[in-house]
Amino acid sequence: MSANPPERTRKRTRAKSASTIKSTGAELYEIKRGQLAEMLCETFEDGLAVIDPMGRYQFVNDSYRSMHGNLEDVIKIGACYDAVLREGLKRGIWNIHRQTEKSWLSQCAFMPGAERREQTMALSDGRWLMRRLFRHAFGSVLEICVDITAWKTSEESLNEALRCAVAAEQRARRALQAEEVRKHEQGLLSKLNQWLHSCKNISELNSVVLAFITRILPNSTGTLYTYNNSRDMLVPSCSWPAGRTDEEIRPDACWGLRQGRAYHYGREGWRFECEHSKLDPCEAASAHYFCIPILAHGETVGMLHVCPDTSDMTTEADEQRLFILAGKCAEQISLAIANIKLSQELQDQSTKDPLTGLFNRRYFTDRCSREINRVKQTGIPSSLIFLDADNFKSYNDKFGHDAGDAVLKGLSRVLMDHFRENDIVARIGGEEFAVLVCNASLEVAQGRAEALLPKVDAMKIQYGNEILPSISASAGVVEIPERAESYMDIAPAADKALYRAKKNGRNRVEIG
Repeated sequence: MSANPPERTRKRTRAKSASTIKSTGAELYEIKRGQLAEMLCETFEDGLAVIDPMGRYQFVNDSYRSMHGNLEDVIKIGACYDAVLREGLKRGIWNIHRQTEKSWLSQCAFMPGAERREQTMALSDGRWLMRRLFRHAFGSVLEICVDITAWKTSEESLNEALRCAVAAEQRARRALQAEEVRKHEQGLLSKLNQWLHSCKNISELNSVVLAFITRILPNSTGTLYTYNNSRDMLVPSCSWPAGRTDEEIRPDACWGLRQGRAYHYGREGWRFECEHSKLDPCEAASAHYFCIPILAHGETVGMLHVCPDTSDMTTEADEQRLFILAGKCAEQISLAIANIKLSQELQDQSTKDPLTGLFNRRYFTDRCSREINRVKQTGIPSSLIFLDADNFKSYNDKFGHDAGDAVLKGLSRVLMDHFRENDIVARIGGEEFAVLVCNASLEVAQGRAEALLPKVDAMKIQYGNEILPSISASAGVVEIPERAESYMDIAPAADKALYRAKKNGRNRVEIG
């Protein structure tokens, strides 16, 4: 017999050994897999729980319990999932964010039919949990719970940063729009200033004010008032919108004029209503209006009254902006009125007689020269009247120079009332007056002079507490010939006719 076993015997031995080894390896693998599952569940950093189809906990790891804080004593094997939620509400653990408990429970309660669900839950201590539920094929539910507080904080920080960025962008946009509006308003004010300083009279000023103020203060209503000659009433100089009519107002009917400074009705609760605002139903019902005195050379000459559109005044800053803007308009208007008044005063000083307000000799001679040229060009005649108060020197000596001045003023008023607006009435010296009767023949001018004398004779002059005796006048009338070249070519003829009227008995008209 051979010492070595046969080949068949060796094969059987090797197969048996291999089978034994394989069985032993499988048994070892099963043990390691169980240990591994337990190790993973217990050491899993996120919360892990298994819930049976009836909604009871089958497994809960330590992380799950610690995440739920004061519910550790109720979260245990066999506990009802929904009961744990209700207990958390009772203990104030959950932050339900203004929801009702019933609504919150309906969203978070265990749902047997759900295959998969994900939701975030807020805790009253400020933490946030993300809960993911997965249903297994055999009915149990696996819940993974993750603390997302840090992520939520970052998200809220990011959202806050975004909100701040949006708010900053809105502020920048509003600031840019406000700057554009300011530049537009400044441009309009600058143009208003240029146009106002080019105005020669109040009529032109009114037109410019109406054109610009409706752009500077759109949708507003208002009136520019100026004092009348006696300064006892303010009359509407111009109003907007077109077609608006206003009545005269007394100076004491406005708080702004009483105080001598701009008044904003409605600002900071001031509700002392001006009497004149009650005349207009729209302004009487308004929550705001401006009354801004117009000053020229330190003297109040009028008042700018503005009732702005209240829809443009959403904040106190808007109210102040419109009030300041209206004040700037009033300032520009006051400067323009001051310039017009100064220009008129200078013109009056150079062209008007200071005592009577009639044109002076210098202006009259220039105006006659222009009229002579017109007569030459058109062939339509004009006439010249010289007028002189009779016995004025003895009147002066008897009653005094002040009484004589009163007579000259009264005579000037009669002349202005009697002749037309386009006729030129002047005082050329002492008690001598001249009238350029435009577009009138010698016969027409003679008739007007003769109709004047009875009015002069009937004139009543108040001097102190007495009525002065009446006075008469004599007149000489000439027609401007086409051959005349200047005032000096026609004045001697009119002067001779005047002296002829005096020589022939006074209080009469002679033609030259």
